[in-house]
Amino acid sequence: MEYKLYCLEFLTGVHFGSKNLDSTEITFHADTLFAALFQEALKMEKQKEFLNAVSEGRIVLSDAFPYIGKNYYIPKPMISVRVDDDEKQGNSRQKKMFKNLKYIPVNTVEAFINGTFPEEHMEDMQYLGTNGMKVSVGIRGMEEPQPYRVSTYHFTDGSGLYIIAGMESEKDQECLDELFESLQYTGLGGKKSSGMGRFKCRVCDIPREIKEQLTKKASMHLLLSTALPEDEELEDILKGATYSLLKRSGFIDSQTYAAQQMRKSDIYVFSAGSCFVNTFKGKVIEERNGGTHPIFRYAKAFFMGV
Repeated sequence: MEYKLYCLEFLTGVHFGSKNLDSTEITFHADTLFAALFQEALKMEKQKEFLNAVSEGRIVLSDAFPYIGKNYYIPKPMISVRVDDDEKQGNSRQKKMFKNLKYIPVNTVEAFINGTFPEEHMEDMQYLGTNGMKVSVGIRGMEEPQPYRVSTYHFTDGSGLYIIAGMESEKDQECLDELFESLQYTGLGGKKSSGMGRFKCRVCDIPREIKEQLTKKASMHLLLSTALPEDEELEDILKGATYSLLKRSGFIDSQTYAAQQMRKSDIYVFSAGSCFVNTFKGKVIEERNGGTHPIFRYAKAFFMGV
């Protein structure tokens, strides 16, 4: 399998993930990306080609992770780390910073596991961007316009989000390239109709430090996407694993699914950053729930060795 980075340079503010308009996440998950790409595939009548490639494992997608300049970040591995330095062990400020750490530079994985993670990277995310608030006015179905506030995130110049994608063939990459090219004009996240979430996409070769981790033979594997195994796999997969579960729901983004907007079923998936001794492939979940057409939800696994 060949790997590429899809680097997203956002041209506007973004609103990701949160259930409330007055707060936002700074990244988004692989299932959100898949749903957005699938909508673009529908416009281009390439939905079968894209769905088959993903279902068969010929295209795999990670969650979106931050990059700052040439530093690429991955989720902090959910493994127990022993700090050798006695002074650091007793430093409550450092303990709090380490606990709140969500992402680490990919070139510090070994140092992280060995308990020698560089302190200067503890607060890197403060350089990624800034939070803001946008005031909009709701007029649909209201006698008087009602203002409301939307939390936004603005990435600094030279910073943004990237996705690692694996493709089996040039044809698979061409399909994915076309979908990302179309998606950059549609945008990602909430309030796209207000111009939010627009981005410029660069397709880049995999940096050496990421490729080394992706191809590394390791006893522990870091999950890079939200994923769900088959039920019969669970017993083996959970042996030696350290993980967290994430509830995924949200509204169905389709104007033809039902007369009114409907919610997806709640599912719980392993979150990126979970670590497993035994890997799994994951799956694409098909839902109908009384709608006019099926809904496909991405829960395929993408691992790197740690």
